[in-house]
Amino acid sequence: MACTLRHGLRLSPRIRNSSLNQSLAVRGRFARSQHTSTNISNAPVKAKRSSLRGIAASIFFFGTGWALNSHYKFIPFSSPQPLNDLTFTPFALKHKDMISPTSAIFTLSQSHIPPGTFDDWWKKGVWSIEIKQPQLQIARAYTPLPPLDGSDPDALRLLVRREQRGEVSGYLHRRSQGADVEVRGPATEYKLPENVDQVVFLAGGTGVAPAIQVAYALGHKARIAVLWASRSREDCLGGQSDDPVTPGWYASFTSLFSNTQHHTAVSGDEKGLIVRQLDALKRDNKALTVDYFVDEESTYISTQNVRNAVARFPNQSTTHGQGKKIVLVSGPEGFINYWAGPKQWLNGREVQGPLGGALAHMDLKGWQVVKL
Repeated sequence: MACTLRHGLRLSPRIRNSSLNQSLAVRGRFARSQHTSTNISNAPVKAKRSSLRGIAASIFFFGTGWALNSHYKFIPFSSPQPLNDLTFTPFALKHKDMISPTSAIFTLSQSHIPPGTFDDWWKKGVWSIEIKQPQLQIARAYTPLPPLDGSDPDALRLLVRREQRGEVSGYLHRRSQGADVEVRGPATEYKLPENVDQVVFLAGGTGVAPAIQVAYALGHKARIAVLWASRSREDCLGGQSDDPVTPGWYASFTSLFSNTQHHTAVSGDEKGLIVRQLDALKRDNKALTVDYFVDEESTYISTQNVRNAVARFPNQSTTHGQGKKIVLVSGPEGFINYWAGPKQWLNGREVQGPLGGALAHMDLKGWQVVKL
């Protein structure tokens, strides 16, 4: 029995090999499962590291490309916001040409603006754009000057006087060349009617800009008389009146005791930029006349000057038929109020209001008066 029992407990070689194989198989499956789980847990880390490297490389190459393009202008990036009448878009201040200690012509341009953007606007009449003072979040409208020969036709040229309490005008005068200026527009201020025959324009200070726009839009198709009142001779340096202007008897008497130097003729190169632009318009339209009045020289626009301007035109129509006759008044509020009376507000809009001021007492039958 004892020998039989010991023999029964002894395992055969086949059974031992089978158990060993099963144990190795279990260990192999466990090892493979451990290896697989380790790979899966490490995969997001490797992917995350690769993603960060890709983002860093993209930022490096984009930044390098942007810097090179900014310096060498290889690729013209598109404008983030085109010029429109709802939102403001940046323009670069390219030039600042001083006219007098308080007045300057600012040239604004944008490389992304489509060519010919303002071509149709120059034909309409009087139009403006708005400039924003970003710190105070206020805006003021300014009337662009037409392009000069050889200048950029898609640039905006603004005649701006720095007023003592002018938030936007002061902001513009403080901007350095190359700085951005936020612009919105354009907007129509006054659309010229069809078949305009005769125009008399009373302009005070920078109100001459709309007069230049009207003369540019009409070209040689109408007879135009511009009466421009300025504070100082520097504003209209070199301007020669077509209808000689003489001061009144009181001004002539007080000038005997004054050290004020009256205007003398100057060469073309010494003329102011606005005078040169008016002279260029006069060369294109022989029926355009300009008279200059200067406060410091005691010469002021009088009702007789206006009557002379109205009577200067012969009482006949153009080849287009019976043309319209318009008196336009533009300038500071006090200037407009004196000549044509104040504008009025109606339903939240500024309207012409009744004709008042000096023009209301003149016989302007057949003439329409417009306040700008």
